[in-house]
Amino acid sequence: MVVLVIIGIVTSAVMLSIAGDSRAEEMHREAQRVVALLRLGSDEAVLTSEQLAVRFTEVGYEFMIWREDKWQVLANDPQLRPRTLPPGMELQLDLQDNPPPTLVTEDSDLPQVFLLSSGEMTPFVLTFSAPQTESRFSVTATLLGRLELE
Repeated sequence: MVVLVIIGIVTSAVMLSIAGDSRAEEMHREAQRVVALLRLGSDEAVLTSEQLAVRFTEVGYEFMIWREDKWQVLANDPQLRPRTLPPGMELQLDLQDNPPPTLVTEDSDLPQVFLLSSGEMTPFVLTFSAPQTESRFSVTATLLGRLELE
């Protein structure tokens, strides 16, 4: 009987270590998606000679384009459409060397990160976190448009 209990405990520990931290994996996928979409948006801005931007909110992010003297959301673009984060995931935006408007409310119409047609980008650090895990993932952007996921 004791042997069966020990085998059960060892099996449970092995299964938990194999399963991993699913919330951290989900955050990592979202961070990778943001990096890929920012690269795509930056490339599109360069190729089309249009100014793009990104607005981050508490619940997600959306790409915007400068048209008709105002920022408009790219709602119909299949790749750069507005995205919502999974429930419980949080974003923290740090605009390096810029004024502190971090995350904006849903009713604000101004972006925080600009993807210019010259290939430049607003420097920032975007941190993904969730209360269910200690893992954190950061996306860092430089002025020259270099993106890193840590």
